[in-house]
Amino acid sequence: MTLYKPGQVPGYEWTQRWNKNSSDPIQLWASREVKVIYISVGFSNRYMPLQVRRFVPRDGDKLERTWDYRGAKKSVIIPPYALIDLEAGKSAYTRYIRDSMTDIFRNMLGDSENLLYKTYLQAWHMWKDPATPPETFDLLNWTLRLWIAVRLSTTSAFIAGKEKLGMATDILDETSPNPGKIPLPPVLGAQMDMILIQHIQTKLRHELLDNLQKVMLKNKPSSWLVTYLVAFILLHNVALITKHDASYARKHGMNRRFAREAKVQEYHLGANIILAHFHYCNKGVAPFSDDCDDQDLRTLAHLDEDKIQFVRATRAYVQRHKRDWEQIRARGEVENDFFFVSQLFDEKWHPRTTV
Repeated sequence: MTLYKPGQVPGYEWTQRWNKNSSDPIQLWASREVKVIYISVGFSNRYMPLQVRRFVPRDGDKLERTWDYRGAKKSVIIPPYALIDLEAGKSAYTRYIRDSMTDIFRNMLGDSENLLYKTYLQAWHMWKDPATPPETFDLLNWTLRLWIAVRLSTTSAFIAGKEKLGMATDILDETSPNPGKIPLPPVLGAQMDMILIQHIQTKLRHELLDNLQKVMLKNKPSSWLVTYLVAFILLHNVALITKHDASYARKHGMNRRFAREAKVQEYHLGANIILAHFHYCNKGVAPFSDDCDDQDLRTLAHLDEDKIQFVRATRAYVQRHKRDWEQIRARGEVENDFFFVSQLFDEKWHPRTTV
């Protein structure tokens, strides 16, 4: 399964320095002065401090930010600053992921009556519950942390605070998708992408998928709910990274639906793999159907009263939105939050071709 973007879109790279997945530090600096900037991603009130330094650009380093406005290419020159220490950047990101999870979930998932909010909240409560078995805790831990890391690599980050690296507050004008924001220098953005993708997401993905497969193959009744929650979050993630890819294509006027069309196909293949596993594990038992009563949930899925109440609430939500979801799928709205997750409740599920 492909759970996140592999890097920059070919032809739109911010630098050619690390195209072979190397993490070599920058060697040639233009100044000895170290500056501390504070990074914001908009979904959290917290800021990430980073030490940066002006460097000497070389061929392949992008020195401007670009976007499309009504068919015209727009750009602004950005001063060349980069991270001094990638390990320090990794530590800063790891802390930020840990400390910002609550804010990011709350701000991204909508109102508390939304199925997305309720499902992530259930996963959060089980993750925080000391009584949760270690195997379940680990699965939820890797899943939630990976979800946050992917959001950070598919959400524009900006400089907040007094230190703006010499950029004016109006460097991005009204034609920009982000007017009034202070953008990251492109090479710094490439370093942060590299930290997230190569050093954080790759490890989390390996642990998550390896252990999810083990849990699914054991097919224990007590694992049903965590399997459902992880499948739900991974499928929602597919919709979000698909939406990001479409947004990137529009921002840069690419005249195609997705920036990385082949990668989007991989994302959707992964969604079908998760759905196939989940429906196979259910083997005809549909916990969200009216035929499955509370006693079945106690015996078949080993759920306590709080978790049974969650399943009941989910079942009611599914019934209210079933027709809307069928129309979303029929129209091929793969960027919609519910295009993939709604298929978890399809008792006669079959794989769908999307892109």
